[in-house]
Amino acid sequence: MIKKKYKKEKKDLIKSLQNRGRGIAVLEIKLIGTSKVKGNLIYECTYLDKDDVKNIPIIAQDVTQALAKLDQFTNSGIPEPVLKYMLGNERFSN
Repeated sequence: MIKKKYKKEKKDLIKSLQNRGRGIAVLEIKLIGTSKVKGNLIYECTYLDKDDVKNIPIIAQDVTQALAKLDQFTNSGIPEPVLKYMLGNERFSN
């Protein structure tokens, strides 16, 4: 559990990220529904792109795949070797 003193309101968090030079950061990935595509879920991804907070829907099998798809927008996702380990080799052989 994160201590209360470390939790910030979204606007304060954005200001803090900008002050530290983080122009791009993932703020939230939230599961919002199931997809018609078999075995997939719909996630709403919120990220900071310089001064703009952007929301995009992503259809993915799990949150790690959603984060990998989000990487094209943020360029700050999970490094490929770590992602392959997390998803497992069977995913990449299909």
